Amino acid sequence: MAPTSVRRRPSGKARDVIDILDRRIRGGDYLVAPLPSTRDLAAELGVSYVTARKALLALQESGLLARGATRRLMLASKESRTRVRQIAYLATAYPSPDVVRWQAAINRLVTASGCAFKAHFYMHWDDPVLLDIVERGDGAFLHPSSQPLSSTVERLIRSQRHRLVVVDQDWSHLGLPSICLCPAHFMGALFDHCIDQGHQRIACFNTQPHDAAITARIQHFQLAAERHGIAPLLIDEPVQPGEDQGIRAREVMARLLEAGRPAFTALITTTVFSALGAIRSLVASGILSGRDLAVCTLNDEGLGDLLVPSLTAQITPDPAPFIKRGLSWILHAERAWRGRLLQQPEQCDIAARESTSAAGTPTLGRRARQ
Repeated sequence: MAPTSVRRRPSGKARDVIDILDRRIRGGDYLVAPLPSTRDLAAELGVSYVTARKALLALQESGLLARGATRRLMLASKESRTRVRQIAYLATAYPSPDVVRWQAAINRLVTASGCAFKAHFYMHWDDPVLLDIVERGDGAFLHPSSQPLSSTVERLIRSQRHRLVVVDQDWSHLGLPSICLCPAHFMGALFDHCIDQGHQRIACFNTQPHDAAITARIQHFQLAAERHGIAPLLIDEPVQPGEDQGIRAREVMARLLEAGRPAFTALITTTVFSALGAIRSLVASGILSGRDLAVCTLNDEGLGDLLVPSLTAQITPDPAPFIKRGLSWILHAERAWRGRLLQQPEQCDIAARESTSAAGTPTLGRRARQ
């Protein structure tokens, strides 16, 4: 985006400083870190004090900056019409393909709306980064941690003073709009798919730390087994937050295989990394998914079609329509949320790939039974 036009735009080095600061402001760089003083800015960018001062005054004149109560320059207040609104994506500091995909999708829509976008990563719920972004920003998309919610953040959320949209989990019980592209009840569609393939001994495999989403996926697997009159088999050995669930899955499956051929013919995993670890140990034991044992997962995080054999999973819908609705609510603070707080696809389409097809021919599986 082009830098803001100012009435008396300096030239030369001062203009270069304006361009740098403009990009930083529109990139959300000063939402947590304070705007540097004139002297610090001059030292950082290798310009004179006078040049830095000209640039800052020009940005103040444009309305991007304003004098605070201490007379120090800072971002314009939320009430200012010239303020560039700051929208954040907050995710845990343990990245995954899903986090990358959410970040890219939100970034595209936020920047297209003319707002500043910045992704921030937190270590725990009371991380000052998370708290500062929620307090100082204009809104955020929150990708929750699997750790128990702290009382500090829960009070912040229940105050209803901040525009937060939750992604990948259902926090509607806390009064927050939530986007779930892979609802837990879609585990039933995977179970039905395995039944259609002729399987009667079906296991659920989890190595992800327990949170509301994982717990719900396991529960819906058990409900599906009950619906079909099959005894549910659960293999549940979660890692601690931050640990590698794929490695744990490989170790757990290797240990099971050492005791003999598995008691199941189909494996439904709660996450793609549990599936990857399991498949690696199966292959090492001469068991090929699709040919000898079916493996599928709810959310393949975009990796399913790249694997060998390819992995059967739900076809994840385009998040853009859901993000747009959440962003519109964030940008119109005077409006109340309308309709159900939980946004999710109405039906589950399954990409039945090689990991559940003995013939190795990918097909479109059934839709979820509601």
